[in-house]
Amino acid sequence: MLSKDGVIARYIFAFCFFFLSGTELVTGYPASVCGVLGTVELATALLCYSPLHESINYLSEKYNNLVQNQAKLKKSAE
Repeated sequence: MLSKDGVIARYIFAFCFFFLSGTELVTGYPASVCGVLGTVELATALLCYSPLHESINYLSEKYNNLVQNQAKLKKSAE
């Protein structure tokens, strides 16, 4: 789950991406990318959920567990 600040930031990003492509400041393929990114940011803001945020948390917990297990193995080997 995203915090309230994270949701507000997602709304701002979505607006910026839609603004860039809508006002034709960006045209062609980059405008398509801005449209897709705006849609993704709007969806994550509305759902208050970010798969990227969840995967980063998952990977950091996995890394911390790996480091702790290696420290335990090192202590038991001594």
